[in-house]
Amino acid sequence: MKNPRSKTVWHVGGEDIRLRIPLLLALRERGFNVGAVGSEDGIDFATHDIPYFRYTLKREINPVADLHTRSQLFHLFTKYKPDIVHGFDTKPAIIAPVVAMKSKVPGIVRTVTGMGYIFSSNSPLALALRPIYCYLQGKASATGITVFQNPDDRQYFHEHGMVQNGGDDLVLGSGIDVEQFTKNRPKPEVLANLRQELGLEGQLVVTMIARLVVAKGVREYLDAASIVRGLVKNVKFLLIGSLSSEGQQAVPIQEIQQKADDVCYLGSRNDIPALLSLSDIFVLPSYYREGVPRVLLEAGAMKLPLITTDMPGCKEVVRDGWNGLLIPPGNAKVLATAIVELLKSKEQRILMGNRSGLHIKENFCLKKVADSYTNIYYRALGAKYLEQTC
Repeated sequence: MKNPRSKTVWHVGGEDIRLRIPLLLALRERGFNVGAVGSEDGIDFATHDIPYFRYTLKREINPVADLHTRSQLFHLFTKYKPDIVHGFDTKPAIIAPVVAMKSKVPGIVRTVTGMGYIFSSNSPLALALRPIYCYLQGKASATGITVFQNPDDRQYFHEHGMVQNGGDDLVLGSGIDVEQFTKNRPKPEVLANLRQELGLEGQLVVTMIARLVVAKGVREYLDAASIVRGLVKNVKFLLIGSLSSEGQQAVPIQEIQQKADDVCYLGSRNDIPALLSLSDIFVLPSYYREGVPRVLLEAGAMKLPLITTDMPGCKEVVRDGWNGLLIPPGNAKVLATAIVELLKSKEQRILMGNRSGLHIKENFCLKKVADSYTNIYYRALGAKYLEQTC
């Protein structure tokens, strides 16, 4: 039930806005009224009694569609008058703050969840879009507080004048409820049935979870699997994730099917805790300029050793040689060598996995993130909020 004396926070995102539900629930425990705006159906929000509003959002460049998006947000903000609007992801974090300012929303926050394709590709299109991206990000930063998920993105924005001193903050990731996530681990008999169903008996299991786009390192994973299976016989590679519609950035399903002897593609799944429970190593060879990849946090919470790239966001989760291995991006042979190294030592896998669990719990837990955003929201409201609460 809504508390009329509490401040109302709306999170605005895209087709995966449901991933913010744990954070919204944690914020509600801290006294906020919460709501969400996204482009998915929003069924999950009803389960938690969180007000949800659907709007139109196109991932691709589409000025006409973006105007419609702005109009929809303006209508929602002016009608329901949230106290704080918080935009997540690339487009919502650019569009929502500007519309919120025009709608006279008192508190405006946005989170830059990585710099994505435009900064992970040197294609002519990506290079052409960078100046536009920088201009739009700078304009959005002027509306309120910009939150970064890793220090590298924060430094880039400052060096290029895209955010003002004092107008930003750093929060590592969107938080993970480690206890709740690990509680979703199925019972041993369920895991045994799943292991049999997937043909994993007697196998060491290497898993990757990602959208099937080039910059996530899918091709490097496929190639590394072929190399490793030529050296190690009792290993199975799993690939989990949805197909992408992002043009040349998408990895075609035919390309994945050609590697079917080496990699078992499971598509998009809703039993991630179970699949991670069956895994011995988790791999994310991304060079997508992530914020902080949630899948790394989930795999780490399940006490898996992690192999990922020495890239912004990824390297915040893995300490090289301590809870996993950091490798250069775009190199299947180096990835294969790292996988073989961990496959050869069960003792090292267990030690690194235990460290992963500790690292995630201490540095990326939901409580820590929710506390940080609570302080940021009060800061965004500024003097007016302090006057009302004194």
